[in-house]
Formats: sequence, C-alpha cells, structure tokens
Amino acid sequence: MVSVVRIKEVKGNVVLRKEDFESLIGEMESLMETIEILSDKDLMEQIRESEKDIREGNTFVIKSEEDLNNLFLE
Repeated sequence: MVSVVRIKEVKGNVVLRKEDFESLIGEMESLMETIEILSDKDLMEQIRESEKDIREGNTFVIKSEEDLNNLFLE
C-alpha cells in the first residue's frame, strides 16, 4: 500500500518519483483484479462454497502427488 506519494507541479505537469508511480500502478492493478473477482458471480459463489467447506472441516490433506491425483481422479 502506498502511504506517502510526493507530487509536485512543473510547468503545469504533475511530476512524481518513478518508484511512487510504479507503486501506484501496482495498487491500481490490484484494485482492478479485486473488482473483477467481486464482479464474477460464479467465482464468488465458488469462493463462498469453499469458505463453507473449510468452516465445516470438509478439507483434504495433500502430502504427495498421489494424494493430489486421487483427489481429482476419484
């Protein structure tokens, strides 16, 4: 998260440090991804179902590739 961004005006243009600009771009990209996820009704339903499964203890411990294969191939 960006806490302080130093901005100055030079001849009618806004100027900021490259590091601050890159940080702001990163924050904007993160916000856009969050909006995309929250706007996807199907994905949000899957997330809610997964959270319910976790609360109810419906989880699997995967310790090996075989465990992973059994989870998806059963």
